[in-house]
Parts: sequence; structure tokens; C-alpha cells
Amino acid sequence: MKNISGLFFLLLLLLFLVSCSSEPTSVTDTSGTETPAAETEDPNDGNTAIYDVDADDPYLVSNDYFLGMTPGGSLADFKDGLRNGELRTGEGAFEVFYIDGAEGDELGYVYSMDGAEGTIDQITITSPKVVTEEGVRVGLSFNELTQRLGELEVFASEIESRVYATKNGVTYRLNTNGTPGKTTAEDIKGDVEVAQIILGF
Repeated sequence: MKNISGLFFLLLLLLFLVSCSSEPTSVTDTSGTETPAAETEDPNDGNTAIYDVDADDPYLVSNDYFLGMTPGGSLADFKDGLRNGELRTGEGAFEVFYIDGAEGDELGYVYSMDGAEGTIDQITITSPKVVTEEGVRVGLSFNELTQRLGELEVFASEIESRVYATKNGVTYRLNTNGTPGKTTAEDIKGDVEVAQIILGF
């Protein structure tokens, strides 16, 4: 008998916990009118690491501007918030200014031929945390890129054979190599990802 009453008590406790954890399906106000309860959803629900622009995206590229910077603008106005560094490529070593996010993670870098006091020549985005107005991020596939932007001009660079796609003044470096003067959009596999977004290429 003691075992049955103990089991009954545990069953009641379990029912109580389940009922407490459930969200209400409706709310009754003081006038007695019943309305559906507000849904509590994750603000990024359905917004994966590489897809749509979300209201909570902190880093947006808009009209060739990123965090107030734009190609042709003054680097001197922003240099105090940037991290000085060096970038080595097949074309040589270049002084660049790294852009760090609020959490300390690297978002990309700025290049100026004239150094810290010069004009911004290029802004290169390297982090998927940054998104364009069309919803393009680093990590997006070439198929998705063309779905969002339409037909793109594709070419391979002369020195490093890196492949780039361009549309409306923005350049997207793709994570593949090609043949300079020969590579076209038809040569790019659909699952090749965007490696960088470049303003002022």
C-alpha cells in the first residue's frame, strides 16, 4: 500500500511539473476576452549562419559602406578602431588594418595604398557574421549566390589563379582556382563557397 501511494505521489508531481512548464495557448484579459498567447521564438529562428538578413544581424554591408567605411573614404577617420597588421599573398606583403567585431573576432580588413593616413582602396570581408542587403555572406554556395544576384561575371586572377565573381560593383572571391582568361561561370561547381566579399576591388 505504501508503494502505491508513493507511486501516486510521483505521478501527481510529474503532472504538476509538466503543466507548469507548458506555455499558455491563450490569454484572458480583464474583460474576459480570450486571445492567443504571444509566441516566444528565437529571433534567429530560420536564419542560418549563411542565409537571410535578420534584424539582429549586427554587421551589414549597405551601399558600399561597412561600419561607416567605404572605398574612396578616409582611412584616417577609422584607423584608431582598427588593428594594424600585414597580409601576405602571392603578390607580396601588404600593410592592412584588421576589422574586429564587438566580441573580438576578426570580420575582415581594410587596405590603403597610402597607409593609415590615406584613402580606403578596398574593404575585404572574411567573416560569415557580416551580411549584404541581398543576404550574401561568406560561406554561401555559388548556386545560392546566383539565385540571389542573378548572372555574375566570373574570372580568374593572373598571379594566383583565384576565382572571383562580380555583380553591381561588389566582388565575391570564390573558394576555388581557375585558369586566367578562360574560367567562366559555367566552370564553377554549384557547391563552391564564397570565401570573401570585397568592396572596391
